[in-house]
Order: sequence, then structure tokens, then C-alpha cells
Amino acid sequence: MKEQVPVSILVPIKNEADNLPRCLGALLWADEIFVVDSQSSDDSVEIAENLGAKVVQFQFNGAWPKKKNWALENLPFRNEWVFIIDADEVLLAETEMEVRQITTDSMEDADGYWINRRFMFMGKWLRHAYYPNWNLRLFRH
Repeated sequence: MKEQVPVSILVPIKNEADNLPRCLGALLWADEIFVVDSQSSDDSVEIAENLGAKVVQFQFNGAWPKKKNWALENLPFRNEWVFIIDADEVLLAETEMEVRQITTDSMEDADGYWINRRFMFMGKWLRHAYYPNWNLRLFRH
């Protein structure tokens, strides 16, 4: 069995039971997965826990902080690198190798990486909508 990749994954959710199995199933190589939930009323929490994620509840006060900012300031990440992904997103299989290389390379001098997302609709890539769509998703915490 391969060693887990030394990265902490952050997945902000609310009622994502339909998306979580696919999203988290593609992340099982990560050393740590935090699912930050906003009081889901579906089976999201149970699904996340069954897939090995640590579930933390977040209560938005209507102003600040937003869920991702709160998580970055308050969660006890055990890894230097953090990857943020939404529950309706899925990483390609080769992402594991790329993240492993980045997070284990002692000569790595970058502090973050921008990810170019592709939007899919009915199984097809929307080539002329929201593309390119660069987002800072992998970074040193």
C-alpha cells in the first residue's frame, strides 16, 4: 500500500450527499480530509465520516468569516500543504502523483499552485464557458 500524500484536504459543504462519494472517493490518497459542514439535513455527515473524513460543523453568522476562511484559521491541519476542493468537483487520478511530488519535494520553493478547472455538463466539457478558470487551490498553510 502506498504511503498517504502529506496534504490536508478541505471540503466545504452543505447538503452534498449526492456529490460527496465521488469527490471524496477520488481523494482517499490524502493524509487528511476535513469536511466543513453547515448543518446539512441530508446524509452528508454520515457519508463523509464513512469515507474517512473528519467532519467539523460551521455556523455562519451572516457576515464574517466565511466557511473557508474560518476553516483555514481554526482547523488543526497536520500537514504544511492544504488543498481546497468543492464537493461537486472531482480530481483526476493523476493529481495524486502531482500533489505527492509537490508536497514531498524538499527543493520545492513555491508556496501555492493555481488549478485550471474544467466545467462538465451531461458528461461533456464546456470548452467555451468558464474556461480558463484558474483558482488557487493547493498552497502552504
